[in-house]
Amino acid sequence: MINIIVNPVSGMGAGKKCLEKVEEYLKSKNEAYTVLVLSRPGEGITIAESLCKGGAEKIAVIGGDGTFHEVLNGMDFSKCRMALIPAGRGNDYASGAGLTFDPIKAIEAVVQNRIIDRDYIQIGKRRCLNVAGTGLDIEVLRLTEKFKTKLSYNASLVRCLLNYKPYEVKIEVNGTEKTYSCIMAAVCNGNQFGGGIKLCPPAKNDDGKMNLIIVKQPRVPTLMVMPVFVSGNHMNKSWVEHITCESAKITCLTSSSVELDGEIYEDGQMDAHIVKGGFKTFES
Repeated sequence: MINIIVNPVSGMGAGKKCLEKVEEYLKSKNEAYTVLVLSRPGEGITIAESLCKGGAEKIAVIGGDGTFHEVLNGMDFSKCRMALIPAGRGNDYASGAGLTFDPIKAIEAVVQNRIIDRDYIQIGKRRCLNVAGTGLDIEVLRLTEKFKTKLSYNASLVRCLLNYKPYEVKIEVNGTEKTYSCIMAAVCNGNQFGGGIKLCPPAKNDDGKMNLIIVKQPRVPTLMVMPVFVSGNHMNKSWVEHITCESAKITCLTSSSVELDGEIYEDGQMDAHIVKGGFKTFES
C-alpha cells in the first residue's frame, strides 16, 4: 500500500496535476494506494504520525519544500519510508539534490522499492531537510510568505539589504565559540534556497556532514555583494566563512527567529546535528 499525502494548492496547482498523473500510473499497475489531502498548515505532521502509527511502510509526498518539511517531522523512519514528488514553487531541496520532477518516475521508484538513505539535520525536536538559518533570510521569508520564487526572493533581498542592520550571532562549532557581525548564518544539508540561490554549492545530502555558512558583514555596501551571493560565487570571498561539521550551535543575539526549510520558528537558537542516513527515502 502506498499512502499519498498531497498539498493540492502547492506550486499554484501543480500538486493537483501531479496527483492526477500519479493516480493514473498506479491504477495502470494495479497498485493499492490511498490519498490524503492537506487542507491546513501543520496537518502534514499529524497525518504522517497517524499513518506511521497505523503501520504504513511507504508515504509519497506531493508538494513543495514546506510540505516536505511538515511530513518529515511526523515520520517514524524505523517503520516507514518517505518519497518526494516535487510540486512546489521553489523546489529547492529537490533541485539541489537532483531529484526527478517527473511524477511518474518518482512514484515508479516507490513501486519498484528503489530505496536509498540520505541525511537530515536535527535541530532540537525538529528535523530539517535542506537549510536552517537565522538573520536576513528571516526578513526576506516574511516578505515572500505568499509567493516564494527566486524572483520574489531576490526582489525582497534587495529591499532588505537597502535597510540592512547587521545581526550579532554566536557560533559554537568544532570546540570553538565566536561571535560574528553578519548578514546571516545557516547550516546546510542541501545546497540551495530562495528559489534557486546557491547558498552552499559544496553541500551534499548523503555525506554525513553539515555545512555551516556565515555570511559576514562585508567592508563594501551590502547591496554590492548580492550578485555574487545569488550566483553562488561567494564561497571564496573574505566575507564568507564555511565550516564542515557534524554539529553546530547558532544563537542570534539580536533576534529570536530561525527558519527551517523556509518555515519560521521563534526558537532563538539552533542546536543542530546531522543524522547520517536518517532520511529513509527512495531513489528518483
